[in-house]
Amino acid sequence: MKIFIIAGEDSGDKLGSAIIDGLNNILDTPPIYVGIGGNGMKSRGLKSIFPMSDLSVMGFIEIFLQYKNLKERINQTIVSILDEKPDILLTIDAPEFCFRVAKKIKSLNSNIPIVHYVAPSVWAWRSKRAKKITKFIDHLMALFPFEPNYFHDVGLSCEFVGHPIISENHVEDKIITEFKKEYCLKDQPIILCLPGSRKSEINRLMPVFGETLKKFSRALPNAKFILVSTPDVYEHSKQYLEFMPPDIIFLSPEKIGMDKYLEFKKASFKLSNLALAASGTVSLELAANNVPMVIGYDMSSFSKLIIGLMLRTDTVTLVNLICGNRNIPECIGSNFNQENLFLEMVRVYSNNRCQITDFSTTMNLLGNTETPPNVRAANSLIKYFCSFKKA
Repeated sequence: MKIFIIAGEDSGDKLGSAIIDGLNNILDTPPIYVGIGGNGMKSRGLKSIFPMSDLSVMGFIEIFLQYKNLKERINQTIVSILDEKPDILLTIDAPEFCFRVAKKIKSLNSNIPIVHYVAPSVWAWRSKRAKKITKFIDHLMALFPFEPNYFHDVGLSCEFVGHPIISENHVEDKIITEFKKEYCLKDQPIILCLPGSRKSEINRLMPVFGETLKKFSRALPNAKFILVSTPDVYEHSKQYLEFMPPDIIFLSPEKIGMDKYLEFKKASFKLSNLALAASGTVSLELAANNVPMVIGYDMSSFSKLIIGLMLRTDTVTLVNLICGNRNIPECIGSNFNQENLFLEMVRVYSNNRCQITDFSTTMNLLGNTETPPNVRAANSLIKYFCSFKKA
Protein backbone atom coordinates (compact mmCIF):
# COMPACT_ATOMS: atom_id res chain seq x y z
CA MET A 1 0.00 0.00 0.00
CA LYS A 2 1.17 3.51 -0.83
CA ILE A 3 -0.24 6.56 0.95
CA PHE A 4 0.37 10.13 -0.21
CA ILE A 5 0.18 12.42 2.84
CA ILE A 6 0.09 16.22 2.81
CA ALA A 7 0.78 18.26 5.96
CA GLY A 8 1.24 22.01 5.75
CA GLU A 9 2.48 23.06 9.18
CA ASP A 10 3.91 21.83 12.47
CA SER A 11 0.56 20.70 13.94
CA GLY A 12 -0.16 18.77 10.73
CA ASP A 13 3.24 17.11 10.91
CA LYS A 14 2.40 15.95 14.44
CA LEU A 15 -0.89 14.46 13.27
CA GLY A 16 0.80 12.87 10.27
CA SER A 17 3.50 11.37 12.47
CA ALA A 18 0.90 9.98 14.85
CA ILE A 19 -1.24 8.38 12.15
CA ILE A 20 1.85 6.83 10.53
CA ASP A 21 2.60 5.24 13.92
CA GLY A 22 -1.01 4.08 14.11
CA LEU A 23 -0.96 2.58 10.61
CA ASN A 24 2.32 0.80 11.26
CA ASN A 25 0.75 -0.60 14.43
CA ILE A 26 -2.42 -2.05 12.86
CA LEU A 27 -1.11 -3.20 9.46
CA ASP A 28 1.01 -6.31 8.95
CA THR A 29 3.08 -4.56 6.27
CA PRO A 30 3.80 -0.85 6.79
CA PRO A 31 2.70 1.30 3.84
CA ILE A 32 5.02 3.36 1.65
CA TYR A 33 4.69 7.02 2.62
CA VAL A 34 5.31 9.89 0.23
CA GLY A 35 4.05 13.47 0.18
CA ILE A 36 4.79 16.66 2.12
CA GLY A 37 5.79 16.63 5.77
CA GLY A 38 8.09 17.95 8.43
CA ASN A 39 10.77 16.35 10.57
CA GLY A 40 8.39 14.06 12.43
CA MET A 41 6.90 12.46 9.33
CA LYS A 42 10.25 12.30 7.54
CA SER A 43 11.80 10.49 10.51
CA ARG A 44 9.09 7.86 10.07
CA GLY A 45 9.97 7.21 6.47
CA LEU A 46 7.94 9.76 4.52
CA LYS A 47 9.66 11.02 1.39
CA SER A 48 8.80 14.74 1.27
CA ILE A 49 8.75 16.22 -2.24
CA PHE A 50 9.61 19.71 -0.92
CA PRO A 51 10.02 21.44 2.49
CA MET A 52 6.79 21.67 4.46
CA SER A 53 7.74 25.19 5.57
CA ASP A 54 6.93 26.41 2.03
CA LEU A 55 3.24 26.00 2.91
CA SER A 56 3.20 27.69 6.33
CA VAL A 57 1.14 30.75 5.37
CA MET A 58 -1.98 32.07 7.11
CA GLY A 59 -4.28 35.04 6.45
CA PHE A 60 -5.89 36.33 3.26
CA ILE A 61 -3.23 38.95 2.48
CA GLU A 62 -0.42 36.59 3.41
CA ILE A 63 -1.78 33.88 1.09
CA PHE A 64 -2.31 36.42 -1.69
CA LEU A 65 1.29 37.65 -1.44
CA GLN A 66 2.61 34.08 -1.59
CA TYR A 67 0.06 32.85 -4.14
CA LYS A 68 2.53 32.44 -7.01
CA ASN A 69 4.76 30.21 -4.91
CA LEU A 70 1.78 28.29 -3.52
CA LYS A 71 0.40 27.79 -7.03
CA GLU A 72 3.71 26.30 -8.14
CA ARG A 73 3.73 23.96 -5.15
CA ILE A 74 0.10 22.98 -5.81
CA ASN A 75 0.93 22.03 -9.40
CA GLN A 76 4.07 20.18 -8.30
CA THR A 77 2.03 18.22 -5.75
CA ILE A 78 -0.67 17.31 -8.27
CA VAL A 79 1.92 16.01 -10.73
CA SER A 80 3.61 14.01 -7.98
CA ILE A 81 0.33 12.39 -6.88
CA LEU A 82 -0.53 11.38 -10.44
CA ASP A 83 2.98 9.96 -10.92
CA GLU A 84 3.01 8.08 -7.60
CA LYS A 85 -0.51 6.58 -8.09
CA PRO A 86 -1.14 6.16 -4.34
CA ASP A 87 -3.82 3.91 -2.91
CA ILE A 88 -4.98 6.76 -0.66
CA LEU A 89 -4.51 10.52 -0.63
CA LEU A 90 -4.52 11.76 2.97
CA THR A 91 -4.60 15.53 3.42
CA ILE A 92 -4.10 17.02 6.88
CA ASP A 93 -5.57 20.39 7.82
CA ALA A 94 -4.08 23.30 5.72
CA PRO A 95 -7.30 23.66 3.67
CA GLU A 96 -5.99 26.58 1.59
CA PHE A 97 -3.50 24.19 0.02
CA CYS A 98 -4.98 20.73 0.53
CA PHE A 99 -8.43 21.45 -0.86
CA ARG A 100 -7.03 22.93 -4.06
CA VAL A 101 -4.94 19.81 -4.56
CA ALA A 102 -7.83 17.47 -3.67
CA LYS A 103 -10.25 19.23 -6.00
CA LYS A 104 -7.91 18.88 -8.96
CA ILE A 105 -7.01 15.26 -8.21
CA LYS A 106 -10.68 14.30 -7.90
CA SER A 107 -11.34 15.79 -11.35
CA LEU A 108 -8.39 13.93 -12.89
CA ASN A 109 -8.55 10.57 -11.10
CA SER A 110 -11.70 9.69 -9.15
CA ASN A 111 -10.25 6.25 -8.33
CA ILE A 112 -8.01 7.68 -5.60
CA PRO A 113 -9.94 7.92 -2.30
CA ILE A 114 -9.33 11.30 -0.68
CA VAL A 115 -9.45 11.46 3.10
CA HIS A 116 -9.04 14.72 5.00
CA TYR A 117 -7.82 14.76 8.60
CA VAL A 118 -9.02 17.74 10.71
CA ALA A 119 -12.50 18.81 9.67
CA PRO A 120 -12.75 22.45 8.55
CA SER A 121 -14.23 24.58 11.32
CA VAL A 122 -17.59 25.20 9.63
CA TRP A 123 -19.10 25.65 13.10
CA ALA A 124 -16.96 28.80 13.51
CA TRP A 125 -17.06 30.42 10.08
CA ARG A 126 -17.88 29.81 6.39
CA SER A 127 -20.48 27.14 7.11
CA LYS A 128 -21.19 26.62 3.39
CA ARG A 129 -17.83 24.88 3.07
CA ALA A 130 -19.43 21.71 4.46
CA LYS A 131 -21.47 21.27 1.29
CA LYS A 132 -18.71 22.41 -1.07
CA ILE A 133 -16.11 19.90 0.04
CA THR A 134 -18.41 16.93 -0.64
CA LYS A 135 -17.41 17.35 -4.30
CA PHE A 136 -13.79 16.38 -3.71
CA ILE A 137 -13.41 14.91 -0.19
CA ASP A 138 -14.62 11.33 0.31
CA HIS A 139 -14.15 10.96 4.06
CA LEU A 140 -13.38 13.26 6.99
CA MET A 141 -11.68 12.43 10.28
CA ALA A 142 -12.72 14.93 12.97
CA LEU A 143 -10.80 15.90 16.09
CA PHE A 144 -13.81 17.21 18.01
CA PRO A 145 -16.94 15.28 19.03
CA PHE A 146 -19.42 17.94 17.91
CA GLU A 147 -18.15 18.11 14.31
CA PRO A 148 -19.47 15.00 12.45
CA ASN A 149 -23.13 16.12 12.48
CA TYR A 150 -22.27 19.24 10.48
CA PHE A 151 -21.01 17.01 7.66
CA HIS A 152 -23.49 14.15 7.98
CA ASP A 153 -26.19 16.77 7.33
CA VAL A 154 -24.74 17.35 3.84
CA GLY A 155 -24.11 13.68 3.11
CA LEU A 156 -20.37 13.48 3.77
CA SER A 157 -18.77 10.55 5.59
CA CYS A 158 -17.20 11.84 8.81
CA GLU A 159 -15.94 10.12 11.96
CA PHE A 160 -14.79 11.53 15.28
CA VAL A 161 -11.41 9.93 16.02
CA GLY A 162 -10.36 11.90 19.09
CA HIS A 163 -7.61 14.44 19.51
CA PRO A 164 -3.97 13.26 19.69
CA ILE A 165 -3.21 15.65 22.51
CA ILE A 166 -4.78 13.08 24.83
CA SER A 167 -1.78 10.77 24.48
CA GLU A 168 1.03 13.23 23.68
CA ASN A 169 1.85 14.92 26.96
CA HIS A 170 3.66 12.14 28.86
CA VAL A 171 7.23 12.91 29.89
CA GLU A 172 9.49 10.85 32.14
CA ASP A 173 10.68 12.25 35.46
CA LYS A 174 14.32 11.81 34.42
CA ILE A 175 13.73 14.13 31.43
CA ILE A 176 12.26 16.78 33.72
CA THR A 177 15.25 16.46 36.02
CA GLU A 178 17.66 16.73 33.09
CA PHE A 179 15.80 19.75 31.73
CA LYS A 180 15.93 21.57 35.06
CA LYS A 181 19.63 20.83 35.44
CA GLU A 182 20.41 21.96 31.87
CA TYR A 183 18.86 25.40 32.43
CA CYS A 184 19.49 25.81 36.19
CA LEU A 185 15.80 25.79 37.05
CA LYS A 186 14.77 25.48 40.68
CA ASP A 187 11.42 26.44 42.20
CA GLN A 188 10.93 29.83 40.54
CA PRO A 189 7.82 30.56 38.42
CA ILE A 190 8.23 29.50 34.78
CA ILE A 191 6.52 31.46 32.01
CA LEU A 192 6.18 30.01 28.50
CA CYS A 193 6.22 32.09 25.32
CA LEU A 194 4.65 30.39 22.26
CA PRO A 195 4.48 32.85 19.35
CA GLY A 196 3.29 30.43 16.66
CA SER A 197 4.57 28.10 13.96
CA ARG A 198 4.33 30.34 10.88
CA LYS A 199 6.71 33.08 9.80
CA SER A 200 3.82 35.55 9.47
CA GLU A 201 2.84 34.83 13.09
CA ILE A 202 6.41 35.32 14.30
CA ASN A 203 6.58 38.65 12.47
CA ARG A 204 3.40 40.02 14.04
CA LEU A 205 3.35 38.41 17.47
CA MET A 206 6.91 38.00 18.71
CA PRO A 207 7.81 41.70 19.16
CA VAL A 208 4.63 42.39 21.17
CA PHE A 209 4.96 39.15 23.13
CA GLY A 210 8.56 40.05 23.95
CA GLU A 211 7.79 43.53 25.25
CA THR A 212 4.91 42.07 27.29
CA LEU A 213 7.21 39.53 28.90
CA LYS A 214 9.77 42.22 29.73
CA LYS A 215 7.06 44.14 31.58
CA PHE A 216 5.87 40.98 33.32
CA SER A 217 9.46 40.21 34.39
CA ARG A 218 9.55 43.53 36.23
CA ALA A 219 6.34 42.58 38.04
CA LEU A 220 7.64 39.08 38.82
CA PRO A 221 11.45 39.45 38.94
CA ASN A 222 12.19 35.87 40.03
CA ALA A 223 10.37 34.33 37.04
CA LYS A 224 12.18 32.34 34.33
CA PHE A 225 11.00 32.69 30.74
CA ILE A 226 11.12 29.99 28.07
CA LEU A 227 10.63 30.68 24.36
CA VAL A 228 9.57 27.57 22.46
CA SER A 229 10.19 27.83 18.72
CA THR A 230 9.01 25.21 16.27
CA PRO A 231 11.75 23.69 14.08
CA ASP A 232 10.50 25.26 10.84
CA VAL A 233 10.64 28.85 12.12
CA TYR A 234 13.61 28.65 14.49
CA GLU A 235 15.98 30.57 12.21
CA HIS A 236 13.32 33.17 11.44
CA SER A 237 12.66 33.68 15.16
CA LYS A 238 16.26 34.65 15.94
CA GLN A 239 15.87 38.15 14.51
CA TYR A 240 13.24 38.98 17.14
CA LEU A 241 15.17 37.86 20.20
CA GLU A 242 16.08 41.49 20.92
CA PHE A 243 12.46 42.06 21.98
CA MET A 244 12.60 39.27 24.57
CA PRO A 245 13.82 39.38 28.20
CA PRO A 246 17.62 39.13 27.98
CA ASP A 247 17.90 35.89 29.99
CA ILE A 248 15.08 34.02 28.20
CA ILE A 249 15.70 30.32 27.51
CA PHE A 250 15.39 29.81 23.75
CA LEU A 251 14.37 26.19 23.27
CA SER A 252 15.29 25.01 19.79
CA PRO A 253 16.50 21.84 18.04
CA GLU A 254 19.59 23.57 16.62
CA LYS A 255 21.37 23.68 19.97
CA ILE A 256 20.25 20.42 21.56
CA GLY A 257 19.15 18.16 18.68
CA MET A 258 15.65 17.17 17.63
CA ASP A 259 15.09 14.29 20.07
CA LYS A 260 16.13 16.29 23.12
CA TYR A 261 14.21 19.33 21.87
CA LEU A 262 10.96 17.32 21.72
CA GLU A 263 11.51 15.89 25.20
CA PHE A 264 12.53 19.24 26.68
CA LYS A 265 9.50 20.91 25.10
CA LYS A 266 7.24 18.46 26.95
CA ALA A 267 9.19 19.10 30.14
CA SER A 268 8.80 22.88 29.75
CA PHE A 269 5.04 22.46 29.44
CA LYS A 270 4.91 20.23 32.52
CA LEU A 271 6.83 22.74 34.64
CA SER A 272 5.28 26.02 33.51
CA ASN A 273 2.99 28.18 35.63
CA LEU A 274 1.68 30.43 32.85
CA ALA A 275 1.84 30.74 29.07
CA LEU A 276 1.51 33.58 26.59
CA ALA A 277 0.54 31.85 23.37
CA ALA A 278 -0.65 32.34 19.82
CA SER A 279 -4.13 31.14 18.97
CA GLY A 280 -4.20 27.56 17.70
CA THR A 281 -3.89 23.93 18.76
CA VAL A 282 -1.17 24.85 21.25
CA SER A 283 -3.97 25.84 23.65
CA LEU A 284 -4.89 22.15 23.86
CA GLU A 285 -1.28 21.19 24.60
CA LEU A 286 -1.27 23.70 27.42
CA ALA A 287 -4.63 22.45 28.71
CA ALA A 288 -3.37 18.85 28.69
CA ASN A 289 -0.53 19.99 30.97
CA ASN A 290 -2.69 22.24 33.18
CA VAL A 291 -0.82 25.40 32.15
CA PRO A 292 -2.96 28.54 32.59
CA MET A 293 -2.76 30.76 29.52
CA VAL A 294 -3.40 34.06 27.82
CA ILE A 295 -3.98 34.01 24.06
CA GLY A 296 -2.76 36.75 21.73
CA TYR A 297 -3.12 37.01 17.97
CA ASP A 298 -3.01 39.49 15.11
CA MET A 299 -2.99 39.47 11.31
CA SER A 300 -3.24 41.91 8.42
CA SER A 301 -6.01 44.53 8.46
CA PHE A 302 -7.69 42.96 5.43
CA SER A 303 -7.61 39.47 6.96
CA LYS A 304 -9.10 40.84 10.18
CA LEU A 305 -11.90 42.52 8.23
CA ILE A 306 -12.82 39.41 6.25
CA ILE A 307 -12.65 37.02 9.20
CA GLY A 308 -14.59 39.48 11.35
CA LEU A 309 -17.43 39.41 8.83
CA MET A 310 -17.45 35.61 8.57
CA LEU A 311 -16.77 34.51 12.16
CA ARG A 312 -19.71 32.75 13.80
CA THR A 313 -18.30 32.41 17.33
CA ASP A 314 -17.25 34.87 20.03
CA THR A 315 -13.99 33.02 20.77
CA VAL A 316 -11.16 31.46 18.77
CA THR A 317 -9.61 29.42 21.57
CA LEU A 318 -10.34 25.71 21.34
CA VAL A 319 -10.55 25.17 25.11
CA ASN A 320 -13.26 27.84 25.33
CA LEU A 321 -15.16 26.32 22.41
CA ILE A 322 -15.01 22.73 23.61
CA CYS A 323 -16.00 23.25 27.23
CA GLY A 324 -18.45 26.07 26.49
CA ASN A 325 -16.91 28.63 28.83
CA ARG A 326 -14.87 31.77 28.17
CA ASN A 327 -12.21 31.54 30.86
CA ILE A 328 -9.22 31.74 28.51
CA PRO A 329 -8.67 35.47 27.84
CA GLU A 330 -7.99 36.53 24.25
CA CYS A 331 -6.25 39.70 23.07
CA ILE A 332 -6.91 39.62 19.35
CA GLY A 333 -6.89 42.15 16.51
CA SER A 334 -7.50 45.65 17.83
CA ASN A 335 -7.13 44.34 21.40
CA PHE A 336 -3.71 42.86 20.69
CA ASN A 337 -1.24 45.09 22.50
CA GLN A 338 1.32 44.95 25.27
CA GLU A 339 -0.86 46.55 27.95
CA ASN A 340 -3.85 44.21 27.45
CA LEU A 341 -1.65 41.12 27.36
CA PHE A 342 0.20 42.18 30.49
CA LEU A 343 -2.98 42.86 32.49
CA GLU A 344 -4.46 39.51 31.50
CA MET A 345 -1.24 37.69 32.42
CA VAL A 346 -1.25 39.29 35.88
CA ARG A 347 -4.92 38.40 36.37
CA VAL A 348 -4.56 34.78 35.25
CA TYR A 349 -1.35 34.25 37.23
CA SER A 350 -3.15 35.44 40.36
CA ASN A 351 -6.28 33.31 39.88
CA ASN A 352 -6.56 30.43 37.41
CA ARG A 353 -8.89 27.96 39.15
CA CYS A 354 -11.59 28.28 36.47
CA GLN A 355 -9.10 27.50 33.72
CA ILE A 356 -7.84 24.39 35.52
CA THR A 357 -11.42 23.11 35.80
CA ASP A 358 -12.00 23.76 32.10
CA PHE A 359 -8.85 21.84 31.18
CA SER A 360 -10.19 18.68 32.83
CA THR A 361 -13.54 19.04 31.07
CA THR A 362 -11.86 19.60 27.72
CA MET A 363 -9.64 16.53 27.95
CA ASN A 364 -12.59 14.29 28.81
CA LEU A 365 -14.62 15.60 25.87
CA LEU A 366 -11.74 15.05 23.45
CA GLY A 367 -12.01 11.29 23.71
CA ASN A 368 -10.04 10.05 26.68
CA THR A 369 -10.51 6.33 25.84
CA GLU A 370 -8.42 3.17 25.90
CA THR A 371 -7.75 3.29 22.14
CA PRO A 372 -5.32 6.13 21.33
CA PRO A 373 -6.56 8.74 18.85
CA ASN A 374 -3.82 7.91 16.31
CA VAL A 375 -4.94 4.26 16.22
CA ARG A 376 -8.58 5.34 15.92
CA ALA A 377 -7.60 7.59 13.01
CA ALA A 378 -5.62 4.80 11.35
CA ASN A 379 -8.57 2.41 11.71
CA SER A 380 -10.94 5.02 10.26
CA LEU A 381 -8.64 5.55 7.28
CA ILE A 382 -8.27 1.84 6.48
CA LYS A 383 -11.96 1.12 7.09
CA TYR A 384 -12.96 3.83 4.63
CA PHE A 385 -10.36 2.64 2.10
CA CYS A 386 -11.84 -0.87 2.19
CA SER A 387 -15.40 0.41 1.73
CA PHE A 388 -14.27 2.69 -1.12
CA LYS A 389 -12.70 -0.24 -2.97
CA LYS A 390 -15.84 -2.36 -2.53
CA ALA A 391 -18.14 0.38 -3.86
